[in-house]
Amino acid sequence: MASGVRLRGRGAAALGFIVCVQAMTSACSPRTNPAAAPVSPPSDALPPSPSAVVPTVEPPPPAVTLPAPALRSEADSGECALIAEPGEPVETVALNGSVDPANAPRPSNDGERVLFRQLYETLVRADCRGRVVPGLAASWRLDPDGRTWIVSLREDARFSDGTEVTVADVRAAWTRDGIGGELRPDVSRLVESIAPAGDRALAITLQSRRVDSPTALAHPDLAIAKPVAGSPWPLGTRGGRIAPDDRATGAAAAVVITFVRDNLPAIRFLVAPGDPRDLLDQGVDLLLTRDPAALGYAATLPQFQSLPLAWHRTHVLVIPGRSRSSPSLSEEQRQALASDAVRGEARGARAPFWWQMVPDCETRLAPPRNQPAPTPRIVYDARDGAARDLAERLVALGRVSSPAATTILDALLPDRPRRTFQRATGLSGAALALARRQGADAGYVMRVDSQPLEPCRDLRIVLEGSRWLDPDTIVPLVETRLRAIVRRGRSGVTAEGDGGVVIAGGDSRSR
Repeated sequence: MASGVRLRGRGAAALGFIVCVQAMTSACSPRTNPAAAPVSPPSDALPPSPSAVVPTVEPPPPAVTLPAPALRSEADSGECALIAEPGEPVETVALNGSVDPANAPRPSNDGERVLFRQLYETLVRADCRGRVVPGLAASWRLDPDGRTWIVSLREDARFSDGTEVTVADVRAAWTRDGIGGELRPDVSRLVESIAPAGDRALAITLQSRRVDSPTALAHPDLAIAKPVAGSPWPLGTRGGRIAPDDRATGAAAAVVITFVRDNLPAIRFLVAPGDPRDLLDQGVDLLLTRDPAALGYAATLPQFQSLPLAWHRTHVLVIPGRSRSSPSLSEEQRQALASDAVRGEARGARAPFWWQMVPDCETRLAPPRNQPAPTPRIVYDARDGAARDLAERLVALGRVSSPAATTILDALLPDRPRRTFQRATGLSGAALALARRQGADAGYVMRVDSQPLEPCRDLRIVLEGSRWLDPDTIVPLVETRLRAIVRRGRSGVTAEGDGGVVIAGGDSRSR
């Protein structure tokens, strides 16, 4: 019966696409929306709360302060619980993509981010409201020099094999040689130096000059892990380990990764590319996705509910040689792009935009280049569906004769007809990096974090890949977010500030 519903949904999607192609001249939306899932109004994933139940660090005047004692359970902050009611624990999680243990503990895609978050911790975390809360660290304070954070490890911090997490382990996890030498390049973007400050404390000087909280320490690049001889999976600190019995199963040949936890039910991760609806058919308890077909299919199944996470990605347009005086898109135009162009949940990008608010970030702008007419294509990451949708819509606008289309193109391409979007080209890997570095195309749709933990770091990474880019000319387009499809009766899932989740034991009485 379920498969019959899915076939009808796919047929409706195909019919919608045909109708939109026929109505291109009337600016018909290309978005297909089979069996549209109920979507909440654009808002934050979780309601604001007048008070926090987790410790925070206040900015020290001349004196320094310590936060209140740490709360250990990831679900202790009730306002960040995705499902407030107690229920059975989540035991099967679907990951629509690939997972490579060689990347652990630093994720390279959304699937790895979900899995690695259950194994590895950072010294501090950013909760669903962006507040810094304890992770492996129990407390932190700003040194009187105003730049160095003294971070104290929890007394009960342990790796999953029961060994104590030490100051030396933290230093080793961040260095090239794994024994406390030179910092890794990704770490050095966030951390200037690290040194022991006692048996259980570290003196960490961050690249950021923030004095209110050490937010940068929550970045996944700073997760703590320890290599294990003979295992592709490094040890984590969340009280569990990966069982060595990965196997293929089912028609979709999903790889099963089992996370065995201390005193809690094991979690099975089903990892498979392709149609995420196939994973829903395999009895999963949790799937994070923004795929409209999967959300629509889940809406037809009474055993599932769909819950929004934080708006965590912003898609922007960058154009080589764009003038700072060029007009930008209005809020209404950005919302129109989100509604009409992007498949899946999206909203127009909302100010303020973080790349316009990093005055203390030292960046080097390349001098303007005298280049011939750019290649008339708009380039996007081939793995990014929302970027593809936007690029294709911008190309389509150039073929539509309407006042609305002309207004948008006048803002994006004030130097027409020298610069035009005649085709959308998806690239990946080295080809995408080369295209962005050369800057020879008419434009690029790129994706950035909506609220990065360390904005200066993220801006420098963007500029290093596109040295021709002037940050003041970045054009914000739309924001996207994931939704959690959760089996009814399950609980123990906590949302975090970057759109990630931590899975605990379900019913709070079992923790």
